[in-house]
Amino acid sequence: MKLTALVRSILFWFVFAVSILIAGFVLLTASLFSSNKERCYDIVRGWCKWIIQAMGNICNVNFNFENMDSIKNMGPVVLLSKHQSGWETLALFGFVPRRVSFVYKRELHKLPVFGWGLASLGMLSIDRSHGKAAFEHIKEEAPKYFEKGWAIVLFPEGTRTKPGQTVKYKSGGARIAIDTGTPIVPIALNSGRCWPKGSFIIYPGHIQVIFGPEIRPEGKAVAQLNDEVQNWIETQMKVIDKP
Repeated sequence: MKLTALVRSILFWFVFAVSILIAGFVLLTASLFSSNKERCYDIVRGWCKWIIQAMGNICNVNFNFENMDSIKNMGPVVLLSKHQSGWETLALFGFVPRRVSFVYKRELHKLPVFGWGLASLGMLSIDRSHGKAAFEHIKEEAPKYFEKGWAIVLFPEGTRTKPGQTVKYKSGGARIAIDTGTPIVPIALNSGRCWPKGSFIIYPGHIQVIFGPEIRPEGKAVAQLNDEVQNWIETQMKVIDKP
């Protein structure tokens, strides 16, 4: 089974490499001849959706989203997601039924092709070397995205975690929610069972993504709100993240 998964993974990564070069060329061309960031966004969104479906077909990775449509017509919202692999970055960007902005480190703009494409999307980037000033930048910029109808996505664990692993969530997402009066929707998922952190091999299986209930920030301290989000996500993980 592992040999089959290896062969399938080699094929997938070949398709990934070729497709990202093609998408990068299309994106570069679009950005040179148009200042319309929405067009660039749609190109990348389409590629993300396509590559997740390609992974499913090649590596036999099935997936489903539960309760995702609940955020389609919701007002401003902060999405705080479990983070086990690169799968959810691609899948949330490709399939969430509204425009989303990940909060990411600006250093990624320096990466060839990927970084250039990322910079063209108009999402919320921060310079982590600026410390507290970086968070103040998020507080200032977040309302502008909410006014445009975008959702803001953060991974409160701060990095990818292994299946079954629990770490203390960082409070940045809760702070944004409280400072802007914006509700949080937590997201639980088990992508690490198919695409473990740092693994070249993608294993067959089923990925569940569960969008939780709206969690309001009013009248709550940062720690209280953050714990509420973590408790909901980790409770779901006990059900969906079993070996």
